[in-house]
Amino acid sequence: MRVIQQFDQQWQKNGAKIYHVAHATELPEALTRISQRHAGNEGTHTVVAAGLSGAWEHLIRRVFPPEQLYVWKGGGNAEEFRQRCAQAGIGITGCAWAAADAGSVTLYGHGDQSLLPSLLPPVHVVILSTSQIFPTFAEGLAHLQSPGPHNALRPSLPPLIKMIAGPSMTGDIEGQLITGVHGPKDLYAIVMEEILV
Repeated sequence: MRVIQQFDQQWQKNGAKIYHVAHATELPEALTRISQRHAGNEGTHTVVAAGLSGAWEHLIRRVFPPEQLYVWKGGGNAEEFRQRCAQAGIGITGCAWAAADAGSVTLYGHGDQSLLPSLLPPVHVVILSTSQIFPTFAEGLAHLQSPGPHNALRPSLPPLIKMIAGPSMTGDIEGQLITGVHGPKDLYAIVMEEILV
């Protein structure tokens, strides 16, 4: 439990927000609360998602109607998905692993797992299980590099790796810290105690 608490503290210290759910059945409620929080923002009527397990995708489909939600599946129309991501208000992704000491999540990008929902919409929601949180960033990297059978939690080495440790920020403009300039302004993690990846 100490690892989860450390992740929470660092994640929030980095400027991101967090929700905890004990069971998968609570995931739709957390997503609904996030969506309602941003309901007045431009584009929030469109939600894009990628990199989710079939079980998580099923749960988010209970929250957002088909005309509002677009889930990327490899082999789809990439240009259409890019346009939808650019116009979306919320992007939802899973993650490969997280590091408690850095308060960060790591996403893998390859043909069927686009990183665009984590880059273009002004709100990014990452869904993860407590089993995906490593105590240290170094342990997460070792997990990525370790030999052995590859599965949903340990795919082969991906061509793209994105590490996220807070909302997009810059301090270049007159020395003031501004969020959302080069990516999502609001970042959420929904941490699920139940293993469902």
